[in-house]
Amino acid sequence: MKNTGFSGITCYNLRRKVSTSPLSNKLNILVLESDPKPNYYAKNNFPENKHAHSWKLYIPVKKAAFCFQDVILRNAPIINKKINSDFRISPGQMTIFNENHACIRVSTKEVEKLPLLIDEFKKAGIHFTKKKEIAEFESTIYYKKYTEFVKIGEGIYQNRLNGNHYYFEVPVPISFDVFIKGMEEIKNNCNFHLFDPFLTSIFLENRTQDFIGIYSEHCDKSRFGDLENEIKKVFHV
Repeated sequence: MKNTGFSGITCYNLRRKVSTSPLSNKLNILVLESDPKPNYYAKNNFPENKHAHSWKLYIPVKKAAFCFQDVILRNAPIINKKINSDFRISPGQMTIFNENHACIRVSTKEVEKLPLLIDEFKKAGIHFTKKKEIAEFESTIYYKKYTEFVKIGEGIYQNRLNGNHYYFEVPVPISFDVFIKGMEEIKNNCNFHLFDPFLTSIFLENRTQDFIGIYSEHCDKSRFGDLENEIKKVFHV
């Protein structure tokens, strides 16, 4: 039986290749996008139609407003209701050629409503970066969103709102560079390929709980024990 473990605003940390989106010209601001499923399949074997399900967009801001992340979290549901949309909106930060920039992460199928979204955020005091062409580069991305964790095994959880996200508890924080190197080792040495990895943590009443997360549409849950053992071995946790 699945039991809800906990829920709340959760921090996500990942690395993605991004480049200027063709939507930049339409919106007249800088919009970066990534493949919705980078690293999911074997290398150089990405799905042909990367927008079949959704667009993953990262919109840098020129100057972060006071309490920027709170402004985005508070206004996101208000704006969605006002323009009758279902944007999945998260405040965050990203590196653009080794410089940190505040950004808004947007996941959506409703790209036709993006001009309305941008206009509403401008009204809320958000200033966006001018459009420009940026070739593909690798960015370290950090963002926050509400997550409900459902316990499906000892130390293993599933996202109730997105059933393709799974979380493996780790008892101590793992640095992001160590995480990237370790997950690459697991993928290279074992038959674990069909997932995207990310680091995440949630702030609970008296503690912070850290996880190694994976996104997978084709996972074999019967092998989660094997993956958990690999995580313990590689990261010494």
